[in-house]
Amino acid sequence: MINLDVWITFSDGSELPVGRILCSDSDNRGKIHGEFRYAADYLSDSRSFPLDPENLPLQPGIFVTDRPQGVYAVFEDSLPDDWGRRLLAQKAGLARGEQHVPGMLAALGGNGLGALSYSREGQAARDGNSIDLTELPDLVQVASRYDAGEKIERAELAALFRAGSSPGGARPKALVCKPDGSQWVAKFPSSRDRMHMVQIEASAMDLAEKAGLDVPECCLVPAGRRNVLLVRRFDISEPGGRHHMVSMQSLLKAEGWYNLGYGELFAYLKKHSYRPEKDIPMMYRHMIFNALIGNTDDHLKNFTMIYDGQGYRLSPAYDLLPDTEGRREHVLYFDYDHLHPGEERLIKFGKAMGVRKSEQIYREVKNTMEKAGEAFQKFNVPENEVRQLKSDIQKRILKK
Repeated sequence: MINLDVWITFSDGSELPVGRILCSDSDNRGKIHGEFRYAADYLSDSRSFPLDPENLPLQPGIFVTDRPQGVYAVFEDSLPDDWGRRLLAQKAGLARGEQHVPGMLAALGGNGLGALSYSREGQAARDGNSIDLTELPDLVQVASRYDAGEKIERAELAALFRAGSSPGGARPKALVCKPDGSQWVAKFPSSRDRMHMVQIEASAMDLAEKAGLDVPECCLVPAGRRNVLLVRRFDISEPGGRHHMVSMQSLLKAEGWYNLGYGELFAYLKKHSYRPEKDIPMMYRHMIFNALIGNTDDHLKNFTMIYDGQGYRLSPAYDLLPDTEGRREHVLYFDYDHLHPGEERLIKFGKAMGVRKSEQIYREVKNTMEKAGEAFQKFNVPENEVRQLKSDIQKRILKK
């Protein structure tokens, strides 16, 4: 049995126990039975809010999850995916039978993104880690070898443990602190890259900003002979506290394979955003951008709600990439179509979702994407890759 205390760091930097997770040992089918209860002190605090407004309303009592992982999905959002989770398990020395979600959360402690941290019952959560910007060149080399499955020395592994076990996603990443104290996620090239993905993502983020999307500050920095994309963390508040985040995948209870579309995202924003008049047009702009650049990896983990003290709102856009793998089909469907449906249907869909200026927004994003080649060249994407990406984007732009 694993009992975990859940802590929250508010935007002013103060901390408070938010509740407790109770989990059984896994049964003979591997299912873990779990529950969560808000702490009485948290419920009575004037700053309290529901960690998941859809599935964990702010009220006393026991919430029993039906997830086989034993914890509500909002807590699993704290964990990294793939690369980072593998590193976290190795860092904590977890045996195979201990690499379940409750065990991973206990190992994560205070090293995750967002406002939540975890500790064994009665213990304090551990502080978060990051590395200095000057350590990036060496770390990129180590991460590349680790990613490729090569053996690395204990001291090198310690550097990865300190910086790389908390950011989400499947690709190598690290948490970085600049000299001015600002916190960033560093995104590294992967040994499996067939194209210059770091430069391509930098280009896509630049295009997104020009197309009017709300995106975090980004910059491309050299790290030895490679490039690293730095993305400023939007879960960090100005005083150095934290903003709570919850993914749309958790909010919509989308487990495993799911067949959902952008319509569900619009419906959720109408119901739970405290500023739907801003978030709904921004979601539409984001959807059009994904359609035109070919961001087919538009799964629900790539859409997040953030609590900023006033309420829940749509987070800045992140993990934006063109269709480098030739998938064509998007994870989320548009108007019941997983393929880019074309200009007319996208504009019509926007109007059906209540977006008043859907035609204008479409034109603004389209005009930006017509100059995509310039953005790829700006970040030194090789010319043969630029031609391939431009060709796919142009087909999407021309589809009526």
